Amino acid sequence: MEAVLDAVPRVLKRHGAGAVTTNRIAEVAGVSIGSLYQYFPDKQTIFNALHERHVEDVKHRMERAVEQCASSTLDEFAACLVEGLVDAHIVEPELHEMVSAAVPASSLGFKEALQMAFERVIPSPEVGTSRPHAGDRMLFVMPHLVESLVHAVPQARPPFTVARAKGEVIRTVLHFLDRP
Repeated sequence: MEAVLDAVPRVLKRHGAGAVTTNRIAEVAGVSIGSLYQYFPDKQTIFNALHERHVEDVKHRMERAVEQCASSTLDEFAACLVEGLVDAHIVEPELHEMVSAAVPASSLGFKEALQMAFERVIPSPEVGTSRPHAGDRMLFVMPHLVESLVHAVPQARPPFTVARAKGEVIRTVLHFLDRP
């Protein structure tokens, strides 16, 4: 029922958050309401599935970042990971915000995915392990910074570009890592 999940952002863009109902989702997805309910008994189940899809996307992006940047210094790895995380979250920020609000534990899957990425990389001697708690610090700081960024950038006045926002997050993470 990918069509149902794909319909939610279209409903949101065309009609706004208030119009995201199971009837409207079914209509835009081109399925009957009965078919929708066969797979998704309520709107919350749809949001849960969207959240799971998002977490999988974040996991894949982080795996790619780990593969591309694993032999880098810790600073380069942090920058590479920030790029991937921001890119994963900046797409459809309204949808991300709506799903985050609807799925109370929405950050858990994201944090677990981030933990897995760092566990694969931090023990490696090539990744600047001279900073004993760098991985723990990154695990704490990065999800919170990225989450805040996703919600703040679209509303920033004057407009704050994604490139500038990424740069600020990277500088903040690197500064935080350098603290004793």
